[in-house]
Amino acid sequence: MLCGVNPCRDLIEVARRVENEGESFLTITLPTLAAGLEKALSEGRWSPAHAPAFTSGKRRSLPRFLGGFFDQIFDGDGRCRSENTLSIDSLNAIRQTCRVASRLFLAASPVRVKRAVDRFQAVELEVRCHATTKAYVDTFNRVSTIVWAGILGGPGDCHGYSGYRPRHGGGTTAESILGNDKYHFREWPMRLESEFPFSEFGVSNALNDDAEDRIRSIEYPLPRDETPVKVVPVPKTAKTPRIIAIEPVAMQYMQQGIADWVRPRIESLCRFTSGHVNFRDQKVNNQLARAGSKGGYYATLDLSDASDRVSCKLVASMLEAFPAFRRQVFACRSTRANLPGRNSSIPLRKFASMGSALCFPIEAVAFFIAAISSKLLRRGITPSPREVFRESRDIYVYGDDIIVSAHMAPLVVEDLELFGFKVNAAKSFWTGKFRESCGGDYYDGVDVTPVYCRRKLPGHKADVKGIVSAVAFANQLYWAGLWKSAKMVRLEVEKILGPLPSVAVHDQVLGWESFSNARSFQGWSDDWQRPKSLGYVVVPTRRTDVIDGDAALLKCLRLVGIQTNDSQHLLTSVRYGNLALKRRWT
Repeated sequence: MLCGVNPCRDLIEVARRVENEGESFLTITLPTLAAGLEKALSEGRWSPAHAPAFTSGKRRSLPRFLGGFFDQIFDGDGRCRSENTLSIDSLNAIRQTCRVASRLFLAASPVRVKRAVDRFQAVELEVRCHATTKAYVDTFNRVSTIVWAGILGGPGDCHGYSGYRPRHGGGTTAESILGNDKYHFREWPMRLESEFPFSEFGVSNALNDDAEDRIRSIEYPLPRDETPVKVVPVPKTAKTPRIIAIEPVAMQYMQQGIADWVRPRIESLCRFTSGHVNFRDQKVNNQLARAGSKGGYYATLDLSDASDRVSCKLVASMLEAFPAFRRQVFACRSTRANLPGRNSSIPLRKFASMGSALCFPIEAVAFFIAAISSKLLRRGITPSPREVFRESRDIYVYGDDIIVSAHMAPLVVEDLELFGFKVNAAKSFWTGKFRESCGGDYYDGVDVTPVYCRRKLPGHKADVKGIVSAVAFANQLYWAGLWKSAKMVRLEVEKILGPLPSVAVHDQVLGWESFSNARSFQGWSDDWQRPKSLGYVVVPTRRTDVIDGDAALLKCLRLVGIQTNDSQHLLTSVRYGNLALKRRWT
C-alpha cells in the first residue's frame, strides 16, 4: 500500500518456501536478504552474490522475490538510484519483511548449540596467539595510562577499596545458589581474600558473634580449587544461541562492587570518556548513526565475539600503571571454565565472558583506547593528555558498537584486528548512506529500524512472556504506521485476555497505545481523587526465601541508599525470569 507494489507473488513464494524449508526460512534465510541489501547500499550497487539464497531475473541482477520493491531502490543495472528517485518506503518494506522474525526468541538446534560452544573454545585459542607490533603496544599503553588516570582519579596506587559496595545480581550462579541464599557464603577464594578480606566484605561486622562464626567456617580455596565459571548456551535466535559464563557467588559479588564504582566514573567523571563511553544510554550512538547516514562523517563498527576476544594480556597491559586496581580486578576474575558436554575445565585466556559484571566496563574502555591509539599512531603523534582528548572527540563506544570518523574507519578496523578483535564486516558501515548502531538503523537520516517480533504469538494465558511481548509488538507496529498488522496482533491477544484498555505510554496496565495518548477508565479512586483503570498488570513471581542473622544484616547494609519498595526482601525473593498476570485496579 505504501509503495504501490503488488506483493501477491511474493506472498506465494513465502508460503512455498516456509512449507519446504520450515520456520528457518523466516528466521535465518530471509534476514540474509536484508543483510545483502544493506551491504549493497554501502557499496552503491546490487550483486547476486549479496543474497545467494534468492534467484535473480533472467535479464537483471535484482532478486525476483520482492522484486517490485527492489526496482524502487536499484536501477536495471543494479546501481543504487539517486536520492530523488530511491524509495525509502520500499527500503523499509524489504527490511521489515526480512527482519521481522530475525530476532525471534527461539532455542537453537542441538547442532547449532554445539557449533556455538565449539566456537567459544576456538576463539579462546585465537585469543591466546594474537600478535601486535611494538609501536602499537607502546602507544596503547601510554594512552591507557592517560585515560585510566582520568577514570581512577590519579596515577599509581592512590585508589583503595573503601569505595566499593559489593552486591549480588538477580540471576543464577555457578554453584546454582539463588536469592537470599547467596548471602550465606560457603567459600571465599584465597585470591579474593588477598585483596578483599572476607571480614571486611563478607560479613556485616566482624565483631558480631554470628559474623565470627561465619568467618571461622568459611573455606578459602586455592586458585586450583576455585569453582570455575559455568559456560551455558541460552536461547537467543534460531540461528545461534547466546553463550554466557555464569560466575561463582563470591566472584560475582565483588565484580558487581567494582563495576558499580567504576561505571559512573567512566560515563560521567572522566573528561576523556564522559559522553563517549556509555553503558545505559544508547541515544548517543543512535543520533550519531543517524547523522552519519545523512552526512557521511561517522562510521559504525560492530565487533564479533567482542567479549571473548579481550585477552588477559591486553587488560593487564592496559592497567599496568595502576597496580592496585589491576590486582583488585584480576582477584575477582575467574580463571577456568566448565564447558557443556566436557568432563574437565579449561583455563581462560580471555579476560571475561558475558556474565561477568566487569566484562562490559573493561572491554568498552579497551575498545575506546585501541581506537584512540590507532588514530595517534597513524598520524605519528606522541600520546599526551591534550592529544588523547583531541583524538577521542569523534570516538563513541557502547558495548561492542563503536563509532569513529568514516575517513579513519578502514585504518581503525585494521588496527583493532592487530589485538585480536574481529570486526563484523556485515554490520559495519562507513560508505554509502546506511548506518546501524545500538539497535537503530538509518538511511540518509531517516529511521528505517524494523519492528521485531521477539516471541511467537501466545496461545494461552499461561504464556505470560508471550502475551507481554505480543502487546509490545502490536504497539510498536502501531507507532511504525503498520496499523493493519497491529490490529491483527491485537486480535490474537484479545482472544486470550479479552478486550484490553487504551493506555498512555509507560502505563503499568497492559493495553493499546495511541497517538492521542488516550486512556480507558472504569472507576474513580476516592483515596487518590483521580480516575482508575482495571486491567492486567505484570508482576514477578516470588518464593519463600527467609534470611536472618548476620547474613540478613549484611544484605540490609548493602541496600542502604538504594531505592527499593520490597518490604519482604528478607522473607521472600523474586523467581528470576518468572512473571504472572494479575487483574488489578491502578
